[in-house]
Amino acid sequence: MKRLICCVALALVWTGAQCDFTCPEGSKISCLDAGDTVCPASARCVDTNALCFDQFPCDASEGFVCESKYDAMMKDCKATAEEHNALAKQSVALREQRLAQKNCVLNAATLAEARKCVL
Repeated sequence: MKRLICCVALALVWTGAQCDFTCPEGSKISCLDAGDTVCPASARCVDTNALCFDQFPCDASEGFVCESKYDAMMKDCKATAEEHNALAKQSVALREQRLAQKNCVLNAATLAEARKCVL
């Protein structure tokens, strides 16, 4: 008899545990397909193929960057650096040209020779 009462009690507890499902107030019920993920509104979801450089690479409140955006930014950075280097070379060349003209004018014996230096 004790065995029967224990079985009935366990059956009641088991069915009660299976049917007790609640959602937090203000939340919505949704159906998910296999492989779907759920992200809370307070967080950012990332693709499963996302590349993390470090657990906390910088300020955690700043978030993380996707590899494709990082690659695009690095490409732009390299292009800017190349443009800077080209402008620096041009600046050096112009400075050397100005210095040569200045020396030519200083060493000119006549006004005609000085004019030839800058034309």
